[in-house]
Amino acid sequence: MLFSGAQIKRLNRSCPMLAGVKVGTKFQRLEKGDLSEVGIADVGINFPIFITYEVKVGAATGLEIFKANAPFKFQVLDVIIQCRKAAELGTMQLTNGDDEEVVAAIVCAVDKVITRAAIIDDSKATIDIGETLQVVCFENGAQELTDVIGLVTVVVKKV
Repeated sequence: MLFSGAQIKRLNRSCPMLAGVKVGTKFQRLEKGDLSEVGIADVGINFPIFITYEVKVGAATGLEIFKANAPFKFQVLDVIIQCRKAAELGTMQLTNGDDEEVVAAIVCAVDKVITRAAIIDDSKATIDIGETLQVVCFENGAQELTDVIGLVTVVVKKV
């Protein structure tokens, strides 16, 4: 248990500006796994959301994080890749459903090395509800089935 009953009550009355929000009760619900009424928007906070996707077999297609089913509109803030196999000149990039580059190629060539996005195209970084976000792998500059394998972490915020 993260908070005691007394702490929940104290949180609920701690800030006059949030009197109607019942912050302690929301934390209690969140702790129990009830996300239905947490309502982060109630307190005006937009927390980053971390989405992880494991690429076990590198591919040029079929590596959709969301395949025409993004559950909410979001903006990509950062992408971090943990390479899990050496691949000659291996890279990964994120594209949207129109195959437009959201994140420029990120090196994924040396096993156990972590790299992150150096370039994010803010004009393409917003993904609407029901759209696609996918990983595309390259090896030796060619988009093909590859040895590019790694764990992709995408940091997003709801918009």
